[in-house]
Amino acid sequence: MSRRTWVILVLAAVLPLWFAAQQLAGFRYTLKHRDVRSVVGRVTEELGPRGRITVEGAGNSLSVEDEVSRLPGIRRLLRDLDAPARRFALEAALEVLPRTPAGVLFKQSQAFVDATEWSASERPEVTHRGVIDLREGGGGECALGKDFRLEAEAQGFDPSRRRLGLRSLKLSWRPDAGDASKDLLRGAAVLPEGEPTLFLLRAKEEIPPLRLRITPT
Repeated sequence: MSRRTWVILVLAAVLPLWFAAQQLAGFRYTLKHRDVRSVVGRVTEELGPRGRITVEGAGNSLSVEDEVSRLPGIRRLLRDLDAPARRFALEAALEVLPRTPAGVLFKQSQAFVDATEWSASERPEVTHRGVIDLREGGGGECALGKDFRLEAEAQGFDPSRRRLGLRSLKLSWRPDAGDASKDLLRGAAVLPEGEPTLFLLRAKEEIPPLRLRITPT
């Protein structure tokens, strides 16, 4: 058998399979343990250029249409996501850093020290620790020392990437019981499980620079 004939036979066997994998197909999936809207964003990340999702909120289900080769992976992801609510602990360490003396960040040579690098490596004066017990879809809070409070609300856990989404994360400061608290950090976050995530907060007139580490476990 000539080489040309062998190549033709291989292509004849492989090309139909390849074209079949590129064809569009779809399936419908009904979630049992969580709201369908909480998984749409993650599933969308796995779609191909021609893929699409239709959400049926009343039935807590979604329909996926995409290339045939992508559908098994999307099915597995949906099964992993559609699990009973998990529990987590957010371990938090709030480190109070020394104020930067005037002139430290800028040298006379006009070279400068990166403020982020400085604050990431500087040794803290005080460290406050706390733990928040969280359930997917729920929230919690903990005190960090007597003046700071951390609040968090869990949105969902991505088992394939081992990361926890927080719908909200807030660090507030209130030095005296009679004063209104001030928000120092407020927003949403996606945190890798078992790894610390670092937040650096600039110094204010009444508050020194802060370094917050949060580790979901």
